[in-house]
Amino acid sequence: MKDYKIIYQSKTRVRVRVSYRLTPDVRFYLDKLKGRFKDIRKIHFYNDSYTMAVEINHANANVVKEFLSAVEVDKVKECYLNPTQEKAITPYDIITKAVYRRMAHRFLTPPPLRLAITLKKTYAFYDDALESLRNKRLDMSVLDFTAIAIALLTGEMKTANTIMFLLNLGTDLDSWSYKKSIEDLEHNLLNQDAEIWIEKNGVRVLVTMNEITIGDHIVISEGNELKYDGVVVSGRAYMNESSLTGETFPISKKAGSKVFANTVVASGELVVEVTNDQANVHLHRLVDLIKESESITNSKQKLFIDKADDLVKYNFIGAAITYLLTGSFTKAISFLLVDYSCALKIATPITCLTAVNEAAEHGIVIKGSNNLEVYHDLTTFVFDKTGTLTTGIPTIERIVPFFGHSVEEVLRIGACLEEHVYHPFAQAVVEKAKQEHIEHEEMHGELQHIASKGIKSTIDGKNVVIGSRRFMKEEGMVLNDEQRAVISETEAFYHLLYLGFEDKVIALFCIDTPLRSDAIDTLQWLKRHGKKIVLLTGDTAERTNTLRQKITFDEVMTEVKPEDKFNYVKNHQESGERVLMIGDGLNDSAALSMADIGVVMDNSSDVARQSCDIILLSDQLHSLKTLTQLSEEMHQQLAKNLNRTVIVNTSLIGLGLFSIFPPNYLAVVHNLTTAGIVGSSFNYLKNKNIK
Repeated sequence: MKDYKIIYQSKTRVRVRVSYRLTPDVRFYLDKLKGRFKDIRKIHFYNDSYTMAVEINHANANVVKEFLSAVEVDKVKECYLNPTQEKAITPYDIITKAVYRRMAHRFLTPPPLRLAITLKKTYAFYDDALESLRNKRLDMSVLDFTAIAIALLTGEMKTANTIMFLLNLGTDLDSWSYKKSIEDLEHNLLNQDAEIWIEKNGVRVLVTMNEITIGDHIVISEGNELKYDGVVVSGRAYMNESSLTGETFPISKKAGSKVFANTVVASGELVVEVTNDQANVHLHRLVDLIKESESITNSKQKLFIDKADDLVKYNFIGAAITYLLTGSFTKAISFLLVDYSCALKIATPITCLTAVNEAAEHGIVIKGSNNLEVYHDLTTFVFDKTGTLTTGIPTIERIVPFFGHSVEEVLRIGACLEEHVYHPFAQAVVEKAKQEHIEHEEMHGELQHIASKGIKSTIDGKNVVIGSRRFMKEEGMVLNDEQRAVISETEAFYHLLYLGFEDKVIALFCIDTPLRSDAIDTLQWLKRHGKKIVLLTGDTAERTNTLRQKITFDEVMTEVKPEDKFNYVKNHQESGERVLMIGDGLNDSAALSMADIGVVMDNSSDVARQSCDIILLSDQLHSLKTLTQLSEEMHQQLAKNLNRTVIVNTSLIGLGLFSIFPPNYLAVVHNLTTAGIVGSSFNYLKNKNIK
């Protein structure tokens, strides 16, 4: 549909007015459609039902036009004819409903009934206060009920109703804010756009998770995570089920074995028939854990909440002293109507959830906002090389044919074999053939994939294999002196993939991974901000030299094993450093788990993803800069909330003591300022230039 008008446009935001009503179902459809356009970050819908703002990753207005042109008239009509989505509740709806009820209670309800309703509402506050006192807590619930009770006892029923109205409205708005934060986070985490290999009629094809149904046969190979519950159809493998059982010992799986979503293939390969088409059960569980953790049990958030409750007793002390000195209930009640804990207790979780959700919108999954707190104090950043500083997408840099075979011939054979396997080296061979416009129709016989070794088949009845050097030896492929010399010369700089035919090796594929485009800039930025930069890699010193010429590291260790990475992190933690480890492979998992913060890239092995604290779905290293910004902004907002609460509420108490504000005014202004602090905690990142 092309019936739209661009009202406003900046580098990262385009506001559009469309001719069709943006009902909840149409909004849901557009939100789903945007998943096809990688440059679109988010769509914000306005209350007028016709206007929306599209946020994009960079100055590319064309992507918005392409998106709007992709809207199908029939799909929009279907949304109108068969609505399934409920209208989203907004703060405006909550406030309007509360005001209508308040006006009806005040002007339309008979006085006797009004008194009964007031007493009933008061009982709810009494119940909460009694529960706190039973648990020996002098907190906000006790303070709120005391203020309401004193107002009623002194004949100020209007003041009591005003206090309860504002407290209930504040609770409703806070609940909405928290629920909205969680829903946004859930929406960002539980996407279904990932691609999965399935097997149909003996052919393996790549499909999105949205296309998976019960009965489909999923292909899951070594190091990858199973997204669905199912039953093994063929293959043998050892599954790491620690995400379910906590036990790290792999479990043997074969045809007929049950396998479970979010467990990982430690070794081998399986074809699994899907028995439950709900994907990402582990991520659903993760969101539940985030919900639980955001009820505030972690360090600094808990510190703020404890401070808030500690302040309540001073309200009572102040009220008692004021009454003893002045004999005035009106002045004493000032201390009870204005408390320091309310704003802090409500705003702190919202502040932290807002940062976590903003990170998710930038393609960063944070498993709990306490990780942002720890991130703020990091001193050392430890990087893996392959797949982390480099792209993780291998490319064929050089092909060395032997025995008179041409580059075109060996590339055709290699691509013909590798097109059936989902492995980075296999994809590199297929991509190289595509770049060279070499067609590779199937010429081989039955194909056998041996996990961690290679592929075995036949061409014209003769053996053909592609894989590791060890695999060549096992299959009887002989190397001559010339080949050994070439291998000795090249293996220091490249990963080698061997192609064998009949009884000899006929080609070498020299593979490397290029440096990520943002690696140099990101690491230099971290160094400028006082961070120690360390490289730990399993590669040789020779393969690392090119990288060291481009980036200055504080420390470099080559040819390290998984236990070396683990011990490096552990030793530096013991010396007082706060360590971030960023990697992508199975060999990084122990170090990722040990580090204060473990970070992985999007294409990391699933064991690494389970071991980490943060996942960079953006697959960009500059996300480390984004995390630094978010962590700093979150800490600043928490400090601002504390300062504002103390200054504003102290001022209000003073106004009450000097009889400048009557009690009902104090209640109104106090709750309005609390709402303001909560509102700023919900929106404090809105106008920040988070990149």
